[in-house]
Amino acid sequence: MRRPTVFYGWWVVAAFSVMTLTSTGVRHAVGPFLKPISADLGLDRATFSIVIAVSLFLYGLFGPLTGVVLDRFGARVTACAGTLLLVASLILTGLVRNFWEFFIVYGVLLSLGLALTGPVLASGVVARWFSQRRGTALSLLASASMTGMSLLVPMVTYLILKVGWRTTYMLIGVGVLAFMLPISLWVIRESPEAMGLGADGGAPEPAAAMAARQRVTAMDAMQTLAFWQLAGSFFTCGFSMSLLSSHGVPMLTDHGYTPMFASWAIGVLGASSIGGTMLLGMLSDRLGRRPVLASIYAGRILIFSGFFLIRDNPAAMLIVAVLGGVTMSGTGSMTSALTADIWGRFSVSRVLGVIFLVHQTGSAIGSYLAGSLFEATGGYGAAFVLACVFLFGASIVALRVDTGSRRVWSAAPAAAN
Repeated sequence: MRRPTVFYGWWVVAAFSVMTLTSTGVRHAVGPFLKPISADLGLDRATFSIVIAVSLFLYGLFGPLTGVVLDRFGARVTACAGTLLLVASLILTGLVRNFWEFFIVYGVLLSLGLALTGPVLASGVVARWFSQRRGTALSLLASASMTGMSLLVPMVTYLILKVGWRTTYMLIGVGVLAFMLPISLWVIRESPEAMGLGADGGAPEPAAAMAARQRVTAMDAMQTLAFWQLAGSFFTCGFSMSLLSSHGVPMLTDHGYTPMFASWAIGVLGASSIGGTMLLGMLSDRLGRRPVLASIYAGRILIFSGFFLIRDNPAAMLIVAVLGGVTMSGTGSMTSALTADIWGRFSVSRVLGVIFLVHQTGSAIGSYLAGSLFEATGGYGAAFVLACVFLFGASIVALRVDTGSRRVWSAAPAAAN
């Protein structure tokens, strides 16, 4: 049988790119909702931040569950179930009337829907399809997630101003159903071996080799130093990104910018990351993941400093947003690629699920702490300084991921390479 000209793995990447664009865009587009929801439900920023923190933490807590569900039921069933749950939770969010309804619907149900359609699922499946081009493929996913932020943040701001925050959430739910469900049903496939192909379009592995391939569990991975290096640095990614996704728009409006400009600044930050992330992915396939990952964390320090320090100067803010895009999404793709490099392409979903839980723990702490510090100090300065300190530490750690003995408590070799 004649093989298709385009390796089917790239269609899988395209499908998951649309899904992550949508689901990650929903997650990052919470900032424009802060002020209208708080005013409507009678919440202060600290209370609103509690709900967002719980949502972010549960989003991460459901990550390991996503890996288990993926291995048990397959990618299409997982993606379809997650899409339907996400749609229902978005529509219900537009109907909440008090703090507790908001807490249950947005904090819990939406988190599960996002987890079952998010980066753990996407990275776990895409990593199975590639070996030599893994960094490029996973960077496409990361670019899609930032595209979602660049499109949805200004779009929801416009919709909120025109039709209100409740109708906006309902419209997003309808859009998610229209885009994501057909893709989940008709395009997504488990692995190249399921279609008689091999990774990167090469020859499939012999059946005996596939049967002998060991899948490293999350518990085995957690006994290695490499796991904690990746998870610890990814914690910093979550902590820092939650400052922008949850508090970026309200912070910029506090600094003298209009709501639409503030949302466009966050959107430009996401849009400018698309090309940069692809370049970083290709560089990582040639130069290695570690120096690229370290450079991303270090560069993000400068961008976060600019976002906080530049006041009422739209031109300077847009320059920072354009230059800063390259530091925004590469951490996820590099962490996913290193997970596959270290523990094998069929171990990514479960191991990355736990690493992502640590990331989301950082997101929850960052979101809640920023809101609490704002209420205590009247500004976001302390939170941004702390984020920059964490980012500096992460850049150092990233250079040393898996460069020595993998075992923490034992000198025995790792379970799998």
